[in-house]
Amino acid sequence: MTPKSPLCSLTSIAAGPMIVLALVLVALCSAAWLGLPSQVAAQTGQPVKLIVLPFEINAAPDLEHLQEGLPELLRERLRANGFEVHPGEQTLQLLRAQELTELDLSSARDMALLSASGHSIYGSFNQVGESISLDVRLVEAFGLRPARSFFVVREGVINLLPAVEELAERITRELRQVETIAEILVEGNQTLGSDVVLLRIRSQPGDIYDPQVVNEDVRRLFELGFFDDITVRVEDGPEGKLLTFEVSERPRIQAISVIGAREIREADILKAITTRIGGIINPRILADDLSKIRELYRQKGYYLAQVEYNLEQTDPRQARLNIVIDEGNRLFIREIVIEGAESLSERELRGELVLGERGLFSWLTGRGVLREELLERDAAALEAYYANRGFLDARVGQPDVEFLEEGIRITFRVDEGPRYRVGAISFRGDLLEPEEELLKLISMDDLQAREAYFDRSVLRRDLQNLADHYTEFGYAFAQSDAQLNVERDELLVDVVFILDKGSLVYIRRVLIEGNTKTRDNVIRREMRLGDGDLFSGSQLTRSNERLIRLDFFELVDIETLATPDPSELDLKVTVKEKPTGMISAGIGYSSLDKVFVSGMVQERNLFGRGYDLALRGTLSGRSTLYDLSLTNPSWRDSPLGVGMDLYFRERDYRDYERESVGGRFRLSYPLGEYTRAFWNYRLERYTISDVKENAAQRILDAEGTNWASSTYLAASRDTTDRRFNPSRGTVNTVSVQYSGGLLQGDDHFIKTIYDSRFYYPLFWDTVFHWRGQVGFLFDNDGKEAPVFERFYLGGIDSVRGYPGWEISPRDPDTGDRIGGTKQFFTNFEYLFPLNRDMGLVGLVFFDAGNVWDHGETFGSKLFKSVGTGVRWYSPLGPLRLEYGYGLDRLEGERRSGVEFSIGQVF
Repeated sequence: MTPKSPLCSLTSIAAGPMIVLALVLVALCSAAWLGLPSQVAAQTGQPVKLIVLPFEINAAPDLEHLQEGLPELLRERLRANGFEVHPGEQTLQLLRAQELTELDLSSARDMALLSASGHSIYGSFNQVGESISLDVRLVEAFGLRPARSFFVVREGVINLLPAVEELAERITRELRQVETIAEILVEGNQTLGSDVVLLRIRSQPGDIYDPQVVNEDVRRLFELGFFDDITVRVEDGPEGKLLTFEVSERPRIQAISVIGAREIREADILKAITTRIGGIINPRILADDLSKIRELYRQKGYYLAQVEYNLEQTDPRQARLNIVIDEGNRLFIREIVIEGAESLSERELRGELVLGERGLFSWLTGRGVLREELLERDAAALEAYYANRGFLDARVGQPDVEFLEEGIRITFRVDEGPRYRVGAISFRGDLLEPEEELLKLISMDDLQAREAYFDRSVLRRDLQNLADHYTEFGYAFAQSDAQLNVERDELLVDVVFILDKGSLVYIRRVLIEGNTKTRDNVIRREMRLGDGDLFSGSQLTRSNERLIRLDFFELVDIETLATPDPSELDLKVTVKEKPTGMISAGIGYSSLDKVFVSGMVQERNLFGRGYDLALRGTLSGRSTLYDLSLTNPSWRDSPLGVGMDLYFRERDYRDYERESVGGRFRLSYPLGEYTRAFWNYRLERYTISDVKENAAQRILDAEGTNWASSTYLAASRDTTDRRFNPSRGTVNTVSVQYSGGLLQGDDHFIKTIYDSRFYYPLFWDTVFHWRGQVGFLFDNDGKEAPVFERFYLGGIDSVRGYPGWEISPRDPDTGDRIGGTKQFFTNFEYLFPLNRDMGLVGLVFFDAGNVWDHGETFGSKLFKSVGTGVRWYSPLGPLRLEYGYGLDRLEGERRSGVEFSIGQVF
């Protein structure tokens, strides 16, 4: 039975014959296009015309207005979707003329014909509790298609508009006969899962079928590289389109062989590529893999290596992959040409390059191997080298690399341009001091005075020096710039330094982060800037150096932070702590102690307060040493350092044995930023025993038990950049030891020593190190110093290549070594990195020194040696392995020897 919709508000008027006639005429006139399916009208550009009839309202009386309001909402949404909709007022007039009291399929079809519409829409609005629903029918005017029903449900009247919008969209899809994708299938895949296809296509069930999107999906699947062929079959189903992707897979890799590889192991090649056994042959991935293999060969110098592949198939589903390599010859850099270099020699310019030609010792140094990433660096280095020698307009083009059968030729093309000298120098901007004072900070004026060529590197240093100088006045954000006025006719460059001091800046707060063990006060006392201080760039740098020298942290970063007040900033000190406790053991060999073992238990940051507690021991065939020490480097956070030692020592000398036990109380205090004063008092009880009968008289006189009471005073200035393996700076120490006399005891002497060390960085991270030491020993209270307090040289810590303590004056009667009252030795070392990651350092050295007694001329004869060695600050402590060769005869013999130590030795 056809549903009907009552129209309560319309007046019933009987339909006459004239109305029926009119209905027939309208139908005949409209049949030319109204009877066409709606999709045809849409394809010809003609809009589909609709008539929306009033809705039956089954709801509370206050919603009766929806009988006309609801159809009007639907009309607006349908017009927005591109349909032509019969006006609402004309629809009501037409209904009144027909005197319809209710709507059904027949009357709805009649209203469509009378309004010259292709379809009519009618239905009801229902409210049950909070739930609302729209029950609507879409009726085709000529009955060529069955009526379609739509049902939309929402919660609450407030959602009426979304319900109408959904209804309009569903009617739109139906009228335009939009075809949706009901299902997507994959056929033909045997190795790969269907998800490989389904997860990489845009088309999805429920989407509108779009041939263009399907074509893009096919292209995307081809780009995967897994398929030889892909076709798409489209079929109509009861729920929409059925898409079937028919794929033809490439064969699966059954095995991989590498043919022709000699210089690179097959295992290394297979490890470098992405393609694996069991995978699908993928030409795109294979192309990348072949490029990786070529790069492996390029890294080894085989720049002409050819890498291809082929497939062996007996089964269309499986294949053996053969990687075929023709390595060719290994190529080295045979020639570097610098074209256009006229004012500067090619040899001079080659010295600036990291890349170099193959030479006699290239097998050792690695020189001659092309590293393509350095080509651009070397071109920039040449350009900078020219700029630093007055060629401001010099340009270096992209290097040309030729891979020839006999080797590699690299060509750098240079356009030198004119060469400029330094012209006038002036200053502009915020001048805090007279120009005469500012000129003392720069070097550009020195170039001007010598009429030297302009140097960009000097200019950069001058700008940095000026900016750093202004920070010393509290201008943290001072900037310096330079304006270069080039006088091309006279080939001069006038330099104008432009200074902008900014504003004075004070430190608001010092913030500390990252310290989980070390207390804040330990860090703050190393800072040279504190809350309320005027900013200073040098003090900031020094604070960073002092924190690094603590050696408590593996990372120290001091960052300046802006504050709301532009005249203030915060300093944030971020540290990352490292272990400061250490248990180590070592074994070594020295010419004095022969084979020895050593051990240490140490905590350098006890309780996080910076205390240093250590227990050390060394055992050898000739000595036994134990030492317990405790040091507080900052007593009650003051500059005063306090420490104490307890020790036991036993040593077997050639002519006697000495056993001692004692203690030492130590103090230290800074004298400025880099200098520190040291004082200690030592009290020791020692015994000399097992003295040989034919020993020297002064050795025989020392036999028995004695007391030593001495004090020590020293001043040391240390400007090195780090505590271990420094690369720059100096250490100068002068000391005086006073024993006996006013301090009583059995030993009476005064010993003075001056020690100097100098470190200077050279090219390629190498370092020059010089050390010199001179010492004098004086009698005290009319008594001679004991034999073991006199000077001796030889061994790893003085003149290497000669045995320990063997450079010494001898007793004229017995020939025993009795030490001297004057000493001097010097070391010259050239240190170079062997492995930067491990911190392994190599060195070559030249040593010279001697010891003299009373009556001998100081500096008269020096024993000299040369040698080489390696050093490593290992987790067990400093490691030294050094070989020295004596250049002078000692007691008629040439001496040489290897000395080795690891761990803490004292």
